[in-house]
Amino acid sequence: MNHRELRRTFLEFYAQREHKIVPSSSLIPRDDPTLLFTNAGMVQFKALWAGAVELPYKRACSIQKCLRASDLERVGKTPRHCTFFEMLGNFSFGDYFKAEAIPWAWEYLTEVVKIDPSRLYVSVYREDDEAYEVWHKVVGLPEDKIFRLGEEDNFWGPAGGTGACGPCSEIYCDLGAEFGCGKEGCGPGCDCDRFSEIYNIVFPQFNQLPDGTRVPLKNRGIDTGMGLERLAMVSQMKKSIFETDLFAPIVKGIEEILGMDLTIDNRQMFYVAADHTRALVFAIADGAIPSNEGRGYILRNILRRALLFAQRQKVSEPFLYRVAGVVVELMRQWYPELGAKREQAALIIKAEEERFLRTLAAGLEIWQEVLSRYKDEGVVPGEELFRLHDTYGFHIELVQELADEAGLKLDQEGFEQAMQEQRERSRKATFIAGGKEAAVVDSGALMSEFVGYDMDETETELVDFQRLDDGSYELILARTPFYSEKGGQVGDTGRVMGEGFEFEVKDSYFRHGVRLARAVLKKGEPKKGTVFAAIDKERRREIERAHTATHLLHAALRRVLGDYVKQEGSLVEPGRLRFDFAAFEPLKPAEIEAVERLIYEQIIRDVPVERLVDVPLDEAKRMGALAFFGEEYGERVNVLRIGDFSVELCGGTHLRRTGEIGFFRIVAETGVAAGIRRIEALVGRQAFERLRAERQTLDRLQEFLGVSEGGLIKRVEALSDEAKRLGARVRQLSAQLARQEAAVLVQHAEIKGNIRLIIGHFAFFEVDELRIICDRVRELLVSNYAGFLSGAVSGSRLRYVVFVSPDLQARLPAGKLAKVVGNALGGGGGGRQDIGEGGGGVDNLEAGRMAFRKELENLLVEG
Repeated sequence: MNHRELRRTFLEFYAQREHKIVPSSSLIPRDDPTLLFTNAGMVQFKALWAGAVELPYKRACSIQKCLRASDLERVGKTPRHCTFFEMLGNFSFGDYFKAEAIPWAWEYLTEVVKIDPSRLYVSVYREDDEAYEVWHKVVGLPEDKIFRLGEEDNFWGPAGGTGACGPCSEIYCDLGAEFGCGKEGCGPGCDCDRFSEIYNIVFPQFNQLPDGTRVPLKNRGIDTGMGLERLAMVSQMKKSIFETDLFAPIVKGIEEILGMDLTIDNRQMFYVAADHTRALVFAIADGAIPSNEGRGYILRNILRRALLFAQRQKVSEPFLYRVAGVVVELMRQWYPELGAKREQAALIIKAEEERFLRTLAAGLEIWQEVLSRYKDEGVVPGEELFRLHDTYGFHIELVQELADEAGLKLDQEGFEQAMQEQRERSRKATFIAGGKEAAVVDSGALMSEFVGYDMDETETELVDFQRLDDGSYELILARTPFYSEKGGQVGDTGRVMGEGFEFEVKDSYFRHGVRLARAVLKKGEPKKGTVFAAIDKERRREIERAHTATHLLHAALRRVLGDYVKQEGSLVEPGRLRFDFAAFEPLKPAEIEAVERLIYEQIIRDVPVERLVDVPLDEAKRMGALAFFGEEYGERVNVLRIGDFSVELCGGTHLRRTGEIGFFRIVAETGVAAGIRRIEALVGRQAFERLRAERQTLDRLQEFLGVSEGGLIKRVEALSDEAKRLGARVRQLSAQLARQEAAVLVQHAEIKGNIRLIIGHFAFFEVDELRIICDRVRELLVSNYAGFLSGAVSGSRLRYVVFVSPDLQARLPAGKLAKVVGNALGGGGGGRQDIGEGGGGVDNLEAGRMAFRKELENLLVEG
């Protein structure tokens, strides 16, 4: 059966037995924090077995999207392992049990799919006599076809460590002796590939609690899982899942994309690329994106693993993003969401490929050095592993695969220690005094209490101060209203006044965990003790306008573009913000307008801005709070909530209501790196000044062109059309003039030996006109000529063209001549045998001519 028939017959088989057909849930479990990805068909039904919700049905069947990275290193090596797969499943919640589930499974495989029963074997949990009896007496399997196995093989779950679990019975298909290990007693449960598990019938009888305790399930029942890929392999009599119609079109697509055929030598690369691209496409379509944490880390590791295999086959360009299109076309009939996210998935994958490929070659070179250095010792030290991870983006899982191939072991403990040392270094505090680094101290001894959330000024104590080499001071206050730069928000400025002295605070920042204010002494001699500290209120309010607007911008982008949008950096200054975010193509004008409109709606609604203090991190996550880029969070956090529009973890300062933002205006949207876009926006007074300047510009244009505001666009369009018409006429006349100049140059050509030198300078001709002269000379002269034409002067620079006749090209290619002339001009050049181009300095024009003549003289001497 092809995969379409398998899908249809499975659902029909169980629908006929009163099962509710339930659509696949997302790969990202919405209500299960124990799982990064949906890894089994039963995940969406866990609450039904536990009795946590009212049962909407007692029988169900589904085809569930699943992703598992537990067997990642086996993908492409074995005939049956993959990361993304579809799980066919039938389920009972307090309804039928073993006596029905086992015969139905056997009936479907042997009578519907028509798998030869002689190829099938089963296993049961060693203590499960009930299942054994059903197989032996009801189904009629002989004893030598039933294997009793231990808990490792035949006790399933629970998914994520808690929830429904129980003994299981598995159905295996014998793939043939060629896949076996050849050992005596080889059978179901063996580590070799001969016996492939295709149907797992789990009997959920227990609910496992977080402490590992198992209690009886309220609704015991049936949970089955059958990988569509393995079933297709067995049904279609293929030797690998990658030869089935679920993968073959993708593999074929990779052949066409790479322009290479599938062979024994590159087979694993093809299979890994096909499987890993499927996993990436489905995960991205459900809202996950590659990153360095959680499920994003898994996706990034999957993508980089595929690129490592491709690199070994001399494939060094991004290609998985193109394979993504093949996956979408194959699977969109059953998963329409793939079609909706097709471009987005391709752009995300391509950006990730480009990012990793920039460091891959250097990383592999370093790996070869590490390999040669430690191959005799047999173990790669932890610090080397840390360097590969930290500098070249080689996750430890990728290095493990490289090490396995080379027969090396990894010092995992040393690697973890190096990672921990890096964390410790970031927690240490060093106070910089007089431009020198003093002894490391406990940051708590120098900790300032920040009171700037609620106070703009306060009486406090000057705990310590140090004069720096540039004459300024660094101050430490016991209680400070000055926000220290963090999370993209710039530091505060203001004043610190004590008895007989005054500081002007120029900046506020952290250094090694210490909150510092850099200040210039305006009068008097400073001394420790009681002082009055006040921030620049006007400046702070403008910063807060920008910061609160940043949160609105983040939320608006996620609504307009999708939940995959994630902040990658920000800068919040007085009246101005810069926001970097993960997105994989430029925003369209309509999207920018939609973002601005959403933000304005929040501004004019004057929504309260709530700062929730000291919230447990887990509770904040349950609230749906997003973590801002660049921040580090402890067990308790601050949450900023703006109505029902935005919830973020944030330690910065903010307005009290959105209406205080006033004006908001996006002024730029650009790309700053692969997959990273940047929006710049103005708020408050700066946004108003920008709007006022634009109004003045429009007024001046209307006055200059003598039109009203309504007629301005029409007038500009008319001028543009006229400019295009005149430009075309100028180009036509320039071409005619260039052809005339060519005739003059030929008539007055300089003769060297038997070669005509065509030399001319036309400051107001562009390169196109120089080429026209070149073409006309070719029409007028048949052989023995060489030309050097300069022009297109812009400031101190010029462009040039050189050309030689066909009979001279073998001895003096134009491209070579262009390089010589370009060097003399203080620039560069190159080209083909017949024509070359380049640029250089106007002041060096005579030197260029001399170099041209010298090359021709050398040619005559050689001739």
